[in-house]
Amino acid sequence: MKKKMTFIIGAVCVIVLALWFSDILPKAIAESVAEKYMENQLYGEFYDVEYAEYSPAHDSYFVCFSGGPNPEGEMGTTRHVGVYYRYFPFFVWYDSINPG
Repeated sequence: MKKKMTFIIGAVCVIVLALWFSDILPKAIAESVAEKYMENQLYGEFYDVEYAEYSPAHDSYFVCFSGGPNPEGEMGTTRHVGVYYRYFPFFVWYDSINPG
């Protein structure tokens, strides 16, 4: 019984590590962090996630949102949010509407 439990825990760890270093889990985390960030922004509820991609030049993920209003109130604009660090994407460092 103890060997079976050790095998199961080891297999789960290997699967999680494989997903983590294949950028599947960090990409999903970056999308969820960017969505949470957008929920707290003005008119953020109008935006929908289009895609997320890794930028090696910035060593971060950029998540593209579309459908929301720009500062002038026009609907249908896009907005990019940068989420920092490739393997631990938990810090939003860039927003195309509020770059500072």
